[in-house]
Amino acid sequence: MNLEIIGAVESFWAVCVTHADKNLIPLKLYKVENSAKDIKVRNERGETIFCPKTWFAPLDISSKTLGLIEKTV
Repeated sequence: MNLEIIGAVESFWAVCVTHADKNLIPLKLYKVENSAKDIKVRNERGETIFCPKTWFAPLDISSKTLGLIEKTV
């Protein structure tokens, strides 16, 4: 059996910009995964949830800053 990977999963850091879901904290940084239609994110309880892309603003940051963020998580 061969494993066939279709497409790529992209993960990035984004800021939550909504108050629409009680499982997310507005203005908090989340590491998210981009799926076909929604954003996949883990909330504070470690649960994976799917949210509209409009609920997050991706960060455009330097690799040095990204490295600092990754070390603190």
